[in-house]
Amino acid sequence: MDRIRLLHLLLALLALGCGNWGVADPRPNIVVFIMDDVGQRDVGAFGNPAVHTPNIDRLAAEGMRFHRAFLTTSSCTASRASILTGLYPHSTGAPGLHDTLPAEVDSLPLQLKRAGYYTASIGKWHLGEPFKSHFDRVVDMREHTGSADWLPELAKRPHDKPFFFWFASLDAHTPYDWHKPLLIDPPDEVIVPPWSKDSDYERRMLALYYHEIARVDGNIGKVIDVLRRDGVLDNTLVLVLSDNGAIFGGAKTTLYDEGLLTPLILRYPPRIAAGLANNQLVSSIDLAPTLLALAGAPVPAGMDGVSLWPTITDPQQAVRQYIYAERNRQGPDHYFERAIRTREFLYKRNYNGRRVCDPLADTIFGDKPRDSKHRELYHIPSDPLAQHDLSELPQYHAVLTSLRQVMNITMHVTHDDPPPLVMEQCPLRPWHERIRFPQGWRQP
Repeated sequence: MDRIRLLHLLLALLALGCGNWGVADPRPNIVVFIMDDVGQRDVGAFGNPAVHTPNIDRLAAEGMRFHRAFLTTSSCTASRASILTGLYPHSTGAPGLHDTLPAEVDSLPLQLKRAGYYTASIGKWHLGEPFKSHFDRVVDMREHTGSADWLPELAKRPHDKPFFFWFASLDAHTPYDWHKPLLIDPPDEVIVPPWSKDSDYERRMLALYYHEIARVDGNIGKVIDVLRRDGVLDNTLVLVLSDNGAIFGGAKTTLYDEGLLTPLILRYPPRIAAGLANNQLVSSIDLAPTLLALAGAPVPAGMDGVSLWPTITDPQQAVRQYIYAERNRQGPDHYFERAIRTREFLYKRNYNGRRVCDPLADTIFGDKPRDSKHRELYHIPSDPLAQHDLSELPQYHAVLTSLRQVMNITMHVTHDDPPPLVMEQCPLRPWHERIRFPQGWRQP
C-alpha cells in the first residue's frame, strides 16, 4: 500500500514539474486582420452607410474603434513593416515600397514567438524572405490561389499554446476582382470622397472597391465564427485595420489624413469595454507594444511606439500629443516628406525641395493634384481636407515654429536624417500604366 501511495505521489509531482500536457495556455490569443488600401471612412462603423461591413461593424460594437488612428506612412510595404516592428519606417530597414524587411530587426511576432506563442502570417506578405523567420508559419496567398481563405490555416493551429495570426487580405487592392452581381449596381449609392472626382466611371470603380471590402468583411466573419465555435473568441484580442488609404483621389501614398487614417478596431471583452469610440491620437507603431504588454512578453527598448492600454482603459486619457509620419521611396520615385499631426494642425515638410507629382493624384481617381511645397500648415478642425495652406500667414508663425521644432527633435531622436536639398522635377507617368482595369472596361 505504501508503494502505491508513493507511486501516486511521484506521478503527481511529475505532472506538476512537466506542466499540463494537452491543456490550453490561458494567455490571450491575438488575431490581426489587415486590409489592403482601405480608407477609414470606407467602413460602416466609421460612418459609411453604403459599404457592406456587418462583421467589422459588429467587432466595433463589441469593442473600441479609434477615430484618430494614424499610420506612419501610406505605402503598403513600409506601413506593414512599421506595424509589425513598432518602429518608424526609416528605422525598420524597409522604408519604401517593395523593400525587404531584414531579419535582424526586432518585432512583435518574434517576441511573441519567443514567449511561446504560435505565430502565423496568412495572406499578402510583401515583406521579403528574411523576415519570414519571425513567424512559425508564413503562407503567401499570392503563391497559391490568391484567395483569402484563412480557415484551413486557422485549423492547423496548435491547441496547447496561445496563437498570433496576421491575416493579411489582398482586398481591396487593384486590380479589382470583378464578379457580378455587385452589391451596389448601378453604383448610385456609393459615397464619392470629397477630394475625388465624381463621375460615372469613378462611381463604378467605387462599387468594385466596395465589393472587395465586403468580401474581406465576409472572410473576417468566417474566422470570428470559428473562434466563437471553438470557445476561444472572448480570450482573443481581435484587431482590424488597413495599411493605408484608398487610391481614390490620390489618398494613398500621401501624408494627408485621407492617406494615413486607418479604421482601427480592438475587441477583447476582458479588458476593453464594448461600443466605445476613442478620439485620442494613436499611431500604428503603438500596436506592437500594446499587444506585447497584453501577452506578458517583453517590449524591446528600441521600439518607437507606446502602449495604448492607458487610453483603452480611459478613452479620455491621451497617450501621445502628435503623430509623426513619413513618405519615402514609392517605386522609382524618391521622396523625403515628413509630417507632424496634432489634434488641431497638420504640418508637412518636403525635404527634397522638389515638386512631388503623385502618380495617382493625376489619374481618373483624382482631379486635384497637390504640389508639395517646401512646407505646408493646415488647421484640420476648420479645414479637414487640408485645402488652405496657412504656412505663409504671419498669425501662424508661432504654430509653424513650434511644429517645426517638434519635427526636428523627432528626426534627431529617431536618427531620421534628411538628404541634401536638391531641386528636381518628378516625371508624370500616364495613369493607364499604373492601373489595370477589368476586362471589357473602356478606359475613359
